[in-house]
Amino acid sequence: MISKKIRAYKLANPKAKAKEIASAIGCKPAYVYQVLSYRKKQVTKTTPSAPTEGQQILKNEIVRLNADLDSWRDLYFGCLDEVEQLQQDVIGYRAVISYLQGQLDGLAV
Repeated sequence: MISKKIRAYKLANPKAKAKEIASAIGCKPAYVYQVLSYRKKQVTKTTPSAPTEGQQILKNEIVRLNADLDSWRDLYFGCLDEVEQLQQDVIGYRAVISYLQGQLDGLAV
């Protein structure tokens, strides 16, 4: 593969420019730039750096907010049972009101 040859040549000759590598390998300089650029991006992505103080503060805040969210979620699900009971109560009250309204309408005043 040409890309392997490019990387090997660059490794053996770290100061070599793209044109020199292209001449030695037998490809276009644009392809050399592309291969070397891709490799640089891969190295950057796989090499984690130590978090800065600001990044660490943000990470701690994210952890805190997730914990708060979990407690709110627990509270929400705890309230669902209560809300369901209240909905059942409303249905019962409406049934009683409807019955009483029917009784009232049936009476001649």
